[in-house]
Amino acid sequence: MKPVRFGIFFWIAMMVMAQYGCLSTGTQKQVEKLIEEKDYHGAVDTYQALIDSKPGTPKARQAQLGIAGLYIEALNSPEQGVQVYRDLIAAAPNSEEAVEAHWRVGLYYFKSADYHSAQQSFDTIVNQFPSLEKSHNAQLMLAKSYEESKNYKKAVEIYDNVAHRHPEGKRAAQALVNRAKIQRKYLKDEIQAKRTYQTLVKRYGKVKGTEEAIAEAKQELRLMGASIPQPDDPLASPHDRALERQRKRRERDRPRDSFERNLETDDSDSGFGVSAQEIMRHFRGGGQTGPSGGIQTDEEGTYYDAMLMIANSIFQSENYRDSGALYYRSIELAKQDEARIDPYDHLRLSICYRKLGLHQRAREVLKTAVRKDRQVLEAVITTGTNQYADGNYEKAIETYNSVVGLNRSKDPELYWKLGLVYKKMGDPHMAVESFERAVVAKADYTDALQSLAEVLYYQLKDEARAGVFQDLVDAKGETYASQKELGDLHYKYGSYARAKSKYEIAARLAQLEKKDTTSNVKKRVLDSQIVHTSVHAAMAAYKNQMEDQAQALIDALAAEYPEHPLIPYGRGQLALLKGDADT
Repeated sequence: MKPVRFGIFFWIAMMVMAQYGCLSTGTQKQVEKLIEEKDYHGAVDTYQALIDSKPGTPKARQAQLGIAGLYIEALNSPEQGVQVYRDLIAAAPNSEEAVEAHWRVGLYYFKSADYHSAQQSFDTIVNQFPSLEKSHNAQLMLAKSYEESKNYKKAVEIYDNVAHRHPEGKRAAQALVNRAKIQRKYLKDEIQAKRTYQTLVKRYGKVKGTEEAIAEAKQELRLMGASIPQPDDPLASPHDRALERQRKRRERDRPRDSFERNLETDDSDSGFGVSAQEIMRHFRGGGQTGPSGGIQTDEEGTYYDAMLMIANSIFQSENYRDSGALYYRSIELAKQDEARIDPYDHLRLSICYRKLGLHQRAREVLKTAVRKDRQVLEAVITTGTNQYADGNYEKAIETYNSVVGLNRSKDPELYWKLGLVYKKMGDPHMAVESFERAVVAKADYTDALQSLAEVLYYQLKDEARAGVFQDLVDAKGETYASQKELGDLHYKYGSYARAKSKYEIAARLAQLEKKDTTSNVKKRVLDSQIVHTSVHAAMAAYKNQMEDQAQALIDALAAEYPEHPLIPYGRGQLALLKGDADT
């Protein structure tokens, strides 16, 4: 993997002079002079001296950034440079320098066309540091990395997240343009591209700063022969007017790039980047004044009830950023009063996070809520079922996936329902995977077994596998073929203890059949089945952290079947799992 290199003096400007202005002037000038003289090792030593003299300080971390940059851009040692970045992140994961390290690692991998690694770095910034300006830039790079890796559906999803995260204007408009271009050019979905362009014109056609994107959208709609909608009035509703006031206030208060400023911003821990108090200040009613000086409630209500009411209204208009900020704050206030929280409020908060691309927070919200109230999980499943019934298949998939893994007893049902959605969408391979996962979660789950058999038989024309699963449905699963198939599924999806058990059952069934046959040909076939499944039982044991037991199984097989050709295969598989490719 060879990284794309850029000019060393450009690198100096980026990596040395822009160390947040916190390195001492003397150190900075000394490093610049050494780099000009191409004494890169000397520059590393200068940085290292600073690290040694001020360990664990911001200045030391900034010097680490400098060292990592030198390794990558000047000394042609990118792996060493990336490791320096990772060491910095491990030592001070919540520091400003850690964010910068994640960013630089992401850029390095992006330029090296290692898009998967780049995505991990950018996604970390998006989810762990959502209040920072760099989080927004990282989300754009995340979208671009999916686009470059030709994962166009994911790129469309991320651009949609960007648009929801910036509902007030320019960034949202450009994200929607990018989304529509991918839908039309790469996904060949002109209908969705047309809808995206029309949404853009309707929502942002009268918003200042979006003129270029709107002109492009209108031109594309003309080329597609589609209608061009009339733009909405951006100040039509109370919330729209509040949104405009927020935008103006943020512009007035810039710059907001400072790490410390973002940490001190009210509600910064919500991740939505806006203050619930600011949103509420622009909604007024009658009665008592709320704690923000904005909306007022009567004697029967509470401030967070009013906040939830407005959050629900904004949620319906698909402004997930502002509604999410209100849900977050109202839930926090309700906790302080030890009031019961409607499970659907947790669900909607989770959806808001997910729509902005903050999937880690979305999952944590649901995880906490499900732990406290089982109704939350039932509410999510009901929502997904309704979306499926209404034909909103993409939303149903998103909803079901949001709670997979939160409650093991519900996972079989969730995977089965996901399979039904994929089947309805005409994606048999994803349907099979979902049904397989349902079976792994619950081996005797008849609905999933039946659905799996049907898709394999009617859509994928795999009659042999379909027959195996139909036997399991019909309670005829005590066969070598059925138990080996279950073993393969459990191994495929990482359920190694169960895989080992199923393989051992398959081997025993083959041994029992061997006792009842007099045919030497049949015995040889059964011997191969016994050895084959026993080898895989050993592999499953190794993957389940039982290395000694795995080796013992292979050794026992070798002693019982010393001449069998699958014994070297078994030794090779175990060696491969150990990383011993030569053996």
